[in-house]
Amino acid sequence: MINKKQIRNIYLILFILLTTLFYYQLLNQHWSSVLDQDLTILYNSLLLTSGIEQEYLDHPAFTTFLINSLIFKIFNFFFDYSNNIDFILNSKNTNEILQIYFYISRSLNFFLNIFLVFLFTKILKSLKINYIQRFIFCIIFVFSIGFIISIFLLRSENISLLFLFLSIYTILKNTNNLYYKFFVSGIFFCFAMLAKMQIIFLYLFLIFLIPQVSTKKAVNFSKNKI
Repeated sequence: MINKKQIRNIYLILFILLTTLFYYQLLNQHWSSVLDQDLTILYNSLLLTSGIEQEYLDHPAFTTFLINSLIFKIFNFFFDYSNNIDFILNSKNTNEILQIYFYISRSLNFFLNIFLVFLFTKILKSLKINYIQRFIFCIIFVFSIGFIISIFLLRSENISLLFLFLSIYTILKNTNNLYYKFFVSGIFFCFAMLAKMQIIFLYLFLIFLIPQVSTKKAVNFSKNKI
C-alpha cells in the first residue's frame, strides 16, 4: 500500500512537472495571444491599478483584478516599471512593459492554483477522509480539464473557487465562536461571487456540511452570544 512519504514524493514530482510545463509555455507566449481572458484580465487589472473603473463587468471578475492590481503595486514599489495604464499605452516600450505584467499575472495565477490544491486537501482532511482517498481525489482534481486550463490561461473561475474553498474551510475549522466563523466565511464567499457570480450555485451544496459542523465537539451554540 502506498504510504504518506510516497504520496508526498508524487506531489513533489507533479509540482516540478507542472512548473516546468507552465514556465516553458509562459516564456513562449505573447501577452496579446489570448484575448479571452488573458488580455482582458491584464488590461482591467492595470485599469484598477491606475485608479480607473474596470470595463469588464460580465463575471464581474473584480476579485481577480483586485488581486492582480495589488501585486502590480507591490512590484512597482520595488522596481522601476510604471503600472499606470495611460503611461504604458503612450510609452515607447508598451510591448515590453505589458509582457512583464503578463508574466507577473500568469505566475501569480499559477501559485494561486497550487494554493487551491492545498486548500482542497485541507478540506478533505477536515472531513475525516483518509490520506489515500485524499490523494486520489487530488489527482482527479489536478488532472481535470478546468484545472489544467487554469494553469495555462488567466481565468476568473479558479480565483472564485479558491475563495469558495476558503469559505468552506473556515466553516469546518474547530472554533467555539460560530458568529465569527460564519462572518469570515461570508466575506470569503463575497470575494468568490465578485470573481465569478455563478459560484453561488456551488455554494448551495454547503447544506451538506451542516451534519459535519453540528457534530464537531468544539461547536457549542450556547456559548455564542452577542
